[in-house]
Formats: sequence, structure tokens, C-alpha cells
Amino acid sequence: MTTDTLTKPISKLAEQLNAHLETQTTERALTLIDRCDRCSQLAQSSFVFTIPADPHGTGKTETDVLLCGHHTRQHLPALLAKSPVSYWVEPQELLSIRGVKVEAKMTARTGDGLTGA
Repeated sequence: MTTDTLTKPISKLAEQLNAHLETQTTERALTLIDRCDRCSQLAQSSFVFTIPADPHGTGKTETDVLLCGHHTRQHLPALLAKSPVSYWVEPQELLSIRGVKVEAKMTARTGDGLTGA
């Protein structure tokens, strides 16, 4: 038995996210003021969608959706299926999706933690 038979193929979602992460800017696109549209948590992703212009409305043709990490992971396949104009996702929020190439942040600290030595 080889290891090829033990590994599952990478999902289309993971392939799509890997391709996007290669072109996504590394700097954070959201600030501490940006909050999730579903709850009050810090926004970890932004999706921009085109909407039909209302002749009696403001003429706005794009809208953005901000989501926290939990709601991003929960709704990610449905959001991507709607073909957003653009989107930005905090890479660390994608660690739980198998096959996505994201490195975990190193949280280990050196020294004793009290004096900084």
C-alpha cells in the first residue's frame, strides 16, 4: 500500500483558495473598526459583490460583506459560488481547511515571559 492511496485529493475549494492567496496582498485590508455583518466580532474577510442598479435608488452597483473568521468559514463556499468581484481573507482563518497552503503563526516566545530576557 502506498501513501498515494491514503491521501485524499485536495478539494476544489482549497485549490481556489490557494490560487487566490498567491495573488492576495499580504498586508491586512481590514482595520479594528471593521466588524462582522452577522455579529460584533472583528472582521476577518471582505467580499465585494456587484448588485443591479436601482433606477430610483442611490445608483450604487457594488456592496461589500464583512465577516468574522467563524462566519467566513461557515459561508465561504456559498460566497465564492456567487462570484465576488473581489475578496480578501485573513490567511490564518483558513488553517482549518484541508489543503490550503497557509503557515501557522509562531506564538512561542523566548525568555521567561516576565522580563523579556
